[in-house]
This record gives sequence, structure tokens and C-alpha cells, in this order.
Amino acid sequence: MSKHTLNHDYPPIVLVTFGTTVLKARQVYDYIDKCAKARYPKHDIVWGFTSGKIREKLRGMTTHSPDETLAQLQAQGWQQAVMQSLHVVPGQEFEKMRQSKVKGMDIAVGAPLMNSDADIDAVIDILAAEFQPDRLNIIVCHGNAKYAHFNEQNIALAKRLREQFSRVFVGSVEGEVELTAIDSVKKAVTDGKVHFIPLMMVAGDHILNDVLGDDEDSWKNRLGATTCTCAAPLGYNDKIIDLFFKHLDTALAQLTTQQPDLQS
Repeated sequence: MSKHTLNHDYPPIVLVTFGTTVLKARQVYDYIDKCAKARYPKHDIVWGFTSGKIREKLRGMTTHSPDETLAQLQAQGWQQAVMQSLHVVPGQEFEKMRQSKVKGMDIAVGAPLMNSDADIDAVIDILAAEFQPDRLNIIVCHGNAKYAHFNEQNIALAKRLREQFSRVFVGSVEGEVELTAIDSVKKAVTDGKVHFIPLMMVAGDHILNDVLGDDEDSWKNRLGATTCTCAAPLGYNDKIIDLFFKHLDTALAQLTTQQPDLQS
């Protein structure tokens, strides 16, 4: 974290994500970090990872929880901060992030990617550029198997896509929800060509193994895909990053621009 003199007109920005143990996939965080520093050059950019399992597996690396990151900022003298979600939907991990707090700090929270109907429409417009006309397109979302209400945004996305595109489906790696099951899509694969589009920030274990893996139960093999392509994860899409930053702008505007009284 920066050691320069604190300028309370420019509170630090905490980018919060789930995390991944796939080291190559973690490179996407470097890209997002670079984009954030270019757009918000006067703000310190730091990170928080919501998954305790990920943090445990990456012990020894610089991987802190949102609470730990906020505590470090407070120890440096900051009394305000913005936490910007890098989650795709307002699901379980986002709720965990919203509960992060440090006594005595003023925290604003930036919404996840698909937080509203307008956000979903914007995401569809962006993803449409990835659709391949010569093959079946499958958008891969995460889903939540334990709490059905956290799947609502993914369901809304699937409904809109069904209304607009005949060769685009949505699949969920977790959760029994109103999304197209992979086995039911198999009949739509008439030429063996399938294009996967991750609705995930990183191409981690779910994409590399559950979707593209060589095991017989991977999506690729269950679909009988002889020609299989996969788009880059959301974290490398500049238009997607811009949507996150618009939420971040809203959160920044919620914080007072007046310098707090450090003597109080």
C-alpha cells in the first residue's frame, strides 16, 4: 500500500473478488488493477478476497480478506474507503463483502456487475459481440446450489437471452435453477461445434475442468463437442470493467469529500 501523505479527497479503493487458486488465472487481477490505477490515478488501489478457502490455499501470498484490508487502511490513517465488488451477481459472496467493516471507518460499497435490469441488458449487449453465428453458444455462470434466491439475476439473464437469441444458452456449474441444463442442450449441438462464454471474472477451475476438462463428465464431453472454443473471462473485457467502474463512481460519490477530523 502507498505510504504517501494521505489525501482524504481521494479515499482508497478496495477491489473485492472471490479469488482463484489457478495462478495463471490470477493474471486477470493484474489487468484489472492496471485499469483501475489508470482510471483512478489519485486513489490507492488495494484488494480483498472473500473466499476463506482460497486465502488458506494461497497462504504466504499477499491475499487478504476485505476486513483485513480495511484494517490495514485504517492503521495507515484512512477513515474512509470504497469497496468495489468484482462479483458478477449480488449473491452470497457479495453479501459476505457487504458485511465487511471496521469500526470508525466510513465505507461505501460499489454494486456487482449485474445489479439491476439495466445492468443485465448492458451485459447482454457486451456479450453479444462474443456470440459465434456458426455454432452453439453457451454462457457459463456459477450459480448457487444452497440459496436459490442468489440465482435470480442469472435466471433473468437466461430469460432475456432466450427471447433474443436462438443459438445462445445459459448453463450453471452449480445450483438447481431455471437455467438450461447441459444435458438438455445436447440435442441442439448438431455439428459438434460449441463456443463457451464464461460469465466469470477468471478462467479458473470451473472453466478449465468442469467445462473444458478431459473427464467424461465435463461440459465439453457431455455435449459431444468435437470443435470447442472458449471466450476470454470477463476480467479481460474492457467494456465489462467499465460497467464495474460505473458502479465504483456511484460509490465514490456517496462518500463525503470533506477531510475528516483526524484528531477526533
